[in-house]
Amino acid sequence: MHFYQRAFRYIFRKKNKSVLLFLCFFITSTMILCGTMVLQTAQTTSRSMWEKTGTKIVLKGQRGENKIQRTLVSQISDLPHVTKINRVASHTAYPGNFMPVIVKDDESDQGAAVTLQAYDNTETDGSFAEEKYRLLDGNPIKENQSGILVNSLLAECNGLQIGDPLTFAAENGSTATGEITGIFFSGMERKQDASIVSAYRIENQIFVNHALFETLYGEEGYSSLAVYTDDPEHLSSLRQQIEPLAAGEDIDISTSDLLYQQMQAPLEQVIRISSLMLVLIIITAVIVISLLLCMWMRTRIKEMAVFISLGISKGSLFLQTMAESFSLFALSVIGAAAISSLFAGQLMHSLFETYELAVIANAGLSGTHLLTLLLLGSVIVVIAVGISIVSILRANPRDTLSKMEG
Repeated sequence: MHFYQRAFRYIFRKKNKSVLLFLCFFITSTMILCGTMVLQTAQTTSRSMWEKTGTKIVLKGQRGENKIQRTLVSQISDLPHVTKINRVASHTAYPGNFMPVIVKDDESDQGAAVTLQAYDNTETDGSFAEEKYRLLDGNPIKENQSGILVNSLLAECNGLQIGDPLTFAAENGSTATGEITGIFFSGMERKQDASIVSAYRIENQIFVNHALFETLYGEEGYSSLAVYTDDPEHLSSLRQQIEPLAAGEDIDISTSDLLYQQMQAPLEQVIRISSLMLVLIIITAVIVISLLLCMWMRTRIKEMAVFISLGISKGSLFLQTMAESFSLFALSVIGAAAISSLFAGQLMHSLFETYELAVIANAGLSGTHLLTLLLLGSVIVVIAVGISIVSILRANPRDTLSKMEG
């Protein structure tokens, strides 16, 4: 008879013991799985959270002028841990085939102009990222998606729609044409002071891609840069590397990671507590299951001695006890997975202190969690079974049977 056949027969013969051991494995598996889900989700969230919280270094030209040169941008992009740079430039331009929104008579050049705001990506920085402006229709400007974003009141006054071409002229005589890809709204348009020059009114703020902007003004520079890194831990060292490059250029440098720091603090606390709890669960499980198996093994000393006397190897007996425990552990994993998958969402929302963290950490049961449970559970089973059976396997079966007869 093979060792696994003896294992299954023993499980069915000792139903009470099997049920008790299964419950121990089930409680242990559920606790390990929940702890693993929290720990791994917190670690993954910590690595990706900076992307969602705007962690970056911001360089701004004084007085909003386009003072940041392309050479500086190239130098910064070559620095280690820099993942992307969002360039921003602004300049007034003159409409070619539309009219700006004019509230008061202004005979100056600015009275008939609009302001062009050039971005690599309008979603990550500026008024759209800060939710001062909201895109009502169309698509934002991105690195791989060019276009023009206009205010809804400007579009209404000129009968403009998505897909219509807009033409701009610069003071140097250059012209450029682009296609409207989005229409936005602020909500503050009608609350502006009437004395504001037309070019600087919200209605006349137009967002364009850099290709169109450079057609008008060439490579004159940028008003600000948002420098993103692949790890917020390198933010301070990255700023120290950028400061010498921008020295003497009248550029203000600041870091924008306050939200990340506010969200990272409770997250680090969750990681520390989860790690400690996972270690305590494993140690406790090893102790409890080992004691339980040791008590049961004492009642099987004679059985083991008889098996050895009949020619069954000690290795086969060891495999039998392993098969018994692993069979019950496998059943407990299935039960723990079912329970954890049902309550994963509630667990995440109850542990993370802020709503933002709960949304970012909205993770369910995954294969990685189950793999970790199988690995840690297997270690517990091997240690517990090994501790409980080692003394029996080391004993001489003849001496064991003599003592039992005596």
